Amino acid sequence: MRFDTLLIANRGEIALRIMTTARRLGLRTVAVYSDADAEAKHVREADLAVHIGASDSTASYRNIQAIIDACQRSGAQAVHPGYGFLSENAEFARAVVDANLVFVGPSAKVIDLMGNKLQAKLAMEAAGVPTVPGARIKGIDQDIAALAKQVGYPVIFKATAGGGGRGMRIAEDETVVIERYTAARSEAQNSFGSDEIIIERAIEHGRHIEIQVLCDEHGNCIHLGERDCSMQRRFQKVIEEAPSPAVTPALREAMGCVARKACESIGYVGVGTLEFLLDQDGAFYFMEMNTRLQVEHGVTELITGLDLVEQQINVAQGQALAFRQENVTFQGHAIELRVCAEDPYAGFIPQVGRVERWRAPKGVRVDTYLEDGTQITPFYDSMVAKLLVHAANREHAIQKLSLACSKTVLLGVKNNLSFLRHAINHPIFQKGKATTRFLGNEDIDSALWRNTQTFHATVVGAFVLGRVLDGSAGKERKGLSLRPQCLVQMQLSSQMPQEEQLQRVWIRPVETGFQVSLEVKIGDDLAERESHSVNCSFAGAGKVICTVDGIRRELEFVQPDASTVWVQDEVNSWKYTRLAAQVKEDGFVNGLMSVRAPMTGTVISVAVNLGEKVEANQTLLVLESMKMEMPISISLPGIVGEISANQGQQISAGQHLMEITQL
Repeated sequence: MRFDTLLIANRGEIALRIMTTARRLGLRTVAVYSDADAEAKHVREADLAVHIGASDSTASYRNIQAIIDACQRSGAQAVHPGYGFLSENAEFARAVVDANLVFVGPSAKVIDLMGNKLQAKLAMEAAGVPTVPGARIKGIDQDIAALAKQVGYPVIFKATAGGGGRGMRIAEDETVVIERYTAARSEAQNSFGSDEIIIERAIEHGRHIEIQVLCDEHGNCIHLGERDCSMQRRFQKVIEEAPSPAVTPALREAMGCVARKACESIGYVGVGTLEFLLDQDGAFYFMEMNTRLQVEHGVTELITGLDLVEQQINVAQGQALAFRQENVTFQGHAIELRVCAEDPYAGFIPQVGRVERWRAPKGVRVDTYLEDGTQITPFYDSMVAKLLVHAANREHAIQKLSLACSKTVLLGVKNNLSFLRHAINHPIFQKGKATTRFLGNEDIDSALWRNTQTFHATVVGAFVLGRVLDGSAGKERKGLSLRPQCLVQMQLSSQMPQEEQLQRVWIRPVETGFQVSLEVKIGDDLAERESHSVNCSFAGAGKVICTVDGIRRELEFVQPDASTVWVQDEVNSWKYTRLAAQVKEDGFVNGLMSVRAPMTGTVISVAVNLGEKVEANQTLLVLESMKMEMPISISLPGIVGEISANQGQQISAGQHLMEITQL
């Protein structure tokens, strides 16, 4: 069972994370890559890399035969699946073993058992593990409304073959139960190839607590404490921490004992996680088991001092655990933030594009594949980095993480860094009271960015773009020479509420030289515009020192082309585009409306037909990008005209999808 060459059947930050440990253990590493990842960092960092197919994950990272062939071609003797893709695919684990290779994970039999939520629930009930009340939906002809009433509202629909928050919907009452059930089935089919659904009672204001387990083939099984993953959006984790502020030592021991008992009952071997819902009364219920390394494994590593990837590799090679339960200790507090390429100010729509600048903060752990020039594509998950901190206590950990967000530079794609920092500084999170319903609440979400300021960034954007108006872009010069007074009209298209998108900035230079003094006015009405005294000077490549009314800040910027500049002011990043004229207004133009894609992705379904009358907010079609489905609708009624989008079609942000005629 010993091996010296490990193939990592994954990409991005987890592939790099596994390589780091494998290299320390003296193992040779093999990467696999799709067309989209030909120049990716994980490909360059590996000892050897094998091309396995087209950009679509089904043709590459989910292509079992291509990965087995890559092992044979590279001489790899073992496969680490990472997380996502094929990591919980029993067929893949079986194929690896059948090819006389070592699978770094549990057996195919256990993956198969725990990979189906219904089977897993029955197995846990047989082992005496408490589970959430619910029922199996046996077929599409079943009376869903009656079943939901029997279970008790609110209910949650879950894809039995699913994970990662996909194929899950909550129905608060009978008015939305059929709609939510249908949506869960659709997403389950598209994500996992199975539309089998179970229904459970939704525990309101619960905590999502997971127990990390580690078992070897010699009968040793321990738990490594809990992680609190209650900070979620659309059932996808956003912030994780260990230990949980809601778990007492006695509760930790009780949950740990249940988790170990569950593992022993199914013969589990390897690293795994049992996920529980903790209600307000302290009762906990099994939800599912993840038979793989978790995205959030790093917070457990930080409080235990253990390398979980190393433990996985050791167990896969037949080694016994080198310690017992009583040897496991927990030190301090750890928190992780998932940095995603998405726009929180536009419904968290996934983003694609080129990373113009990436600078990781110092003094914290950063797991990422980002670097200058990285292309974010629509083919894979939107998570691009993880920021992890460890401190003596929770309060200090939040402070360190908040500062780390401010010191992270990510320009070129919209991201959720500002949202994350606001979230960890919200009083409810700081008090340790956040439940699974905290994020996703419209009032709370909007409060997380309500006080975001853009003034300094707007001034710097105008300062940089002002060179373009003067025709001086690209020229070597020490200062800035503008026309006596110029208007820099800019479209602010990153991380701002829609009604504040257009920025008009008047600039009048007071003097010229290495340090430029400017009079800046922002606003539409000449009489009402506020006037500010501004000093701007370049402070090295991609940096501007901006002093507005005596307040000095150093801001980072990149200018990918003559008309665009990205500016970062602490944790907030903004994209400014110089406009020649005001953008078109929303709504019908000459009786017609062009429905355009809000994001790059794939058309999952077209819900209307040519000539059909549609109501306001009726779903016209459904798009999918980075594993997220988004129904597209308009706010006014009309009649469907030209339909340019087809099911399965790959589309780009802004692309015309269909035409609606005004009623």
